[in-house]
Amino acid sequence: MAQPRTHSMPHIWVNRRQAIATLTSTALATTFPALAGPRRSNARAGVRAVSVDSIHHRGQPKETFGGPLALPEWSLGDGSTSLTTMLMFRGNPSHTFYGSGPVPKTPKILWSHKMREFRTELRGQPRTWTGTGWTGQPVVHGGFVFVGGVDRNLYAFEEETGTMRWRLEAGRMFKSSPCLYENRLYIGNTDNLLRCVDARTGHVLWANTMGADCDSSPCVVNRRLYVCGESGHARCLKPETGELIWETFLGGRGPKTLPGSNGVESSPAISNGELFATSYDGDLFCVDIQNGAVLWTAKTGDDTDVSPVITDDFVYTAAEERSSKLFCFDRHRRGRLLWSFEGNTQGYWSTPALAEGLLFIGGHDGVLYAVDAQTGRERWSFKTEGPIWSSPAWVEGRVIFGSTDHHLYIVDSRRGRLLSRVKLDGRTISTPAVHNGRIYIGTSSGYFYCIG
Repeated sequence: MAQPRTHSMPHIWVNRRQAIATLTSTALATTFPALAGPRRSNARAGVRAVSVDSIHHRGQPKETFGGPLALPEWSLGDGSTSLTTMLMFRGNPSHTFYGSGPVPKTPKILWSHKMREFRTELRGQPRTWTGTGWTGQPVVHGGFVFVGGVDRNLYAFEEETGTMRWRLEAGRMFKSSPCLYENRLYIGNTDNLLRCVDARTGHVLWANTMGADCDSSPCVVNRRLYVCGESGHARCLKPETGELIWETFLGGRGPKTLPGSNGVESSPAISNGELFATSYDGDLFCVDIQNGAVLWTAKTGDDTDVSPVITDDFVYTAAEERSSKLFCFDRHRRGRLLWSFEGNTQGYWSTPALAEGLLFIGGHDGVLYAVDAQTGRERWSFKTEGPIWSSPAWVEGRVIFGSTDHHLYIVDSRRGRLLSRVKLDGRTISTPAVHNGRIYIGTSSGYFYCIG
């Protein structure tokens, strides 16, 4: 992704594009040499199954406590969508469900867990990774919370107490958000693997190589698993086995792209038989979910990691600093641009929330914007002291989001008035999950929180 500009703020901003590019060309080659070599920009990535016994710790959890989780028998249908809990990034395949309340007026930290550390080197210097990354949204189901960390662990916690029940250690970082379907977790990793994990036990059931980092968060629709990745592909797989149904190359991989930041980092959005994803090349794609055929494309103008948000008529997304705009495209006119909002000049990495006829989106300029979804006109803005990469959640008239200024904010959605904020231990670029008024979110300094 494009290099963020520096700010005169009381913390250090890490250039994620440079950091990950260095990691993929050095440390990844040491851990997974077969996955680190050069690839042709438009080659089929060769999705293939990997023996579970051959991956890190043979796909077994590093720690378990209290036996298998007592998850309820699956009764939530044929996809990763629920109106009562959070099963995937942004709650549903259209990215328009953000959780359930009531959100407390004076929230406080109910419990926290110190995540582990992953030590490696960056440009020849030691570097420690911990906490949750971008997008890093947890999922909540059956009394348990599941979240991946850049410390290379996937965790299962008891929702009420924060007690850790199992921990699965991978080869490298979990940056994408997990997806839960039929009590299985689907999640990508920067070790290039997409894993299917038994949510009850933490054991890996199957794993596929994806050809490159997989920051994109999966979703399941009508018993089909959809995911994108830095190989530049959108893919459809059978969730039971990982068998590939189709894959379509969407670009974003060429001689001038940077490993660890190219291809497709956005998470696919799906509705009415169409999949939407954005790429490093600044393209928005509309793809037929039955066969992977590209139906149309539209231009955003720069690397676009912001995941699409869709309605029956419109597609919303936003690009990085060379084209720092929030866009509205017409689904029925092959992606015709209807409007663009240019309030923030420093780039977007925050996926907007859509509610009450407004789009709520954080900018790298440290401002949360409320924009009219029909006209693109700004309704209000709220300033923080650090860049906002956290994708905001809207729940019952409240907008909830984190900032790199070490705070979680809750803002009135009609006027942008601050209702409350909670001091956390460090920068927050992850996305909150809100369930029954409890807010689950992690920081890049190592703690995962339950706030209520």
